[in-house]
Amino acid sequence: MQIQVVKSSEVTFDDVESCLVVPVFERVFPLNSEVLREQDELTLQALVDKGSITGKARECFYVPSPNSLYHGVLSIGLGKKEDFTAETLRRAAGKACSLFSANRVQHVCLDVSRQEPISVEAFVEGVILGQYSFDVYKRQEEDAEHPPVKVEKITLAVANDADVEAIRIRCQLAAVMCLSANGARHLANTAANEMTPTALAEFAQGIAKEAACDCYVMEREEMEKRGMNALLGVAKGSSQPPKLIILHYRHSDASKTLALVGKGVTFDAGGLSLKPSNGMHEMKYDMCGAAAVLCTMMNVVELKPAVNVICVVPAVENKTGADAQTPGDIVRACNGTTIEVHNTDAEGRLVLADAMAYTVEEYHPDVLVDVATLTGACVVALGHYAAGLFTNNEDVCAALQAAGTQCDERVWPLPMWPDYEKLIEGEHADLCNIGPQGEAGTITAACFLKKFVDDTPWAHIDIAGTAWGGKNIDYLNPKFATGYGVRLLTHWLLAQAK
Repeated sequence: MQIQVVKSSEVTFDDVESCLVVPVFERVFPLNSEVLREQDELTLQALVDKGSITGKARECFYVPSPNSLYHGVLSIGLGKKEDFTAETLRRAAGKACSLFSANRVQHVCLDVSRQEPISVEAFVEGVILGQYSFDVYKRQEEDAEHPPVKVEKITLAVANDADVEAIRIRCQLAAVMCLSANGARHLANTAANEMTPTALAEFAQGIAKEAACDCYVMEREEMEKRGMNALLGVAKGSSQPPKLIILHYRHSDASKTLALVGKGVTFDAGGLSLKPSNGMHEMKYDMCGAAAVLCTMMNVVELKPAVNVICVVPAVENKTGADAQTPGDIVRACNGTTIEVHNTDAEGRLVLADAMAYTVEEYHPDVLVDVATLTGACVVALGHYAAGLFTNNEDVCAALQAAGTQCDERVWPLPMWPDYEKLIEGEHADLCNIGPQGEAGTITAACFLKKFVDDTPWAHIDIAGTAWGGKNIDYLNPKFATGYGVRLLTHWLLAQAK
């Protein structure tokens, strides 16, 4: 994606199908644009008078203009001025993508030269995320008369007194983050028979090969030596070998080491505590936490923040093979904690337990954040529009909430009072991997994970609801994974580096 920021007097259009985008607040007329031709301005004003264009939030109206350099004009509604946020523009841009596609637009110019300053980077985000599709398994018609096209260039026309360089930097950052988020969506959408633990490890190795970071993939034999029996117990039912993937980015000016741990269950059948068949095909998404942290590392190596970052992904399949873990088994994690496995479908906390304990012991991070599609209970609690946030540190909580506000990847803090910790005490072991049925399942899961970070400042983000399935977010097609967490974690890391 090519992004350019220019003053309105410098706007040019390439010899491709282009579209001029004119933002409008609700009932704030006439439409303001330095680039708009007078004839098109009259046409749009007639549509305003007719009531076809109102400026309501996310309202998009496309008018062909074949005799102009830009070929078409799109009015994009920003809603009431007092209610406007970056998310309003992000969603409006996402909705506009269908019109860009229908009119085969390859170059979009957003003219904000006569607007009060608004967060134009949200428009870039909405377009990049909104035109994402996943069709790698569909047969492509080579002789199609009109093969699909996408927006490949975005021009932002700003006022003459605007800080062009500052806006350009923000928009380039937005583009980098969204392209990586789309990368996480691609990993998640890939079928589980191809996106195996080995394939996930190869992806991580590809990141290291292209950038200044190290990658180490720990195999089963070393995990056995280290006593990672909680992780290995989950992997027993699959023919796919487990992997513990470690990426290490270092910066010479860093004063902090931050750790990201992502749940990488590439397919979750539930083990012997088998999931219902209805919807089981979606369990390829149980590695969305891994996808989020790995693609955040893509941003880290591109943006090079002054902070050390450790990324750890426990990658396994949870299946029902002859050697599968049995309900009632007791396993010992690498930090010596014993765990009764009452439900083999509560496997995410088991693989994370060893990964987090290893990360704390080996790297002593200043902060550890884990990201996981951990509990259906989180979907019950928060639906698809916020991730559950659990932490032992108020500063970490506030920083993650601030990062989520920047990109509208919301997190919502939930408690971990000692009363909840009592619910995961084991009868025959230190812990049980599941609490009482129907009681605060997302909280007890977080309390379980807390036992594996010692005193390290830590946050757990449960993305079971936000990783896929959300509706009515115009830039996120509900047929695909969302890439949730990449933008959130990148904003957080950049803030920590400062």
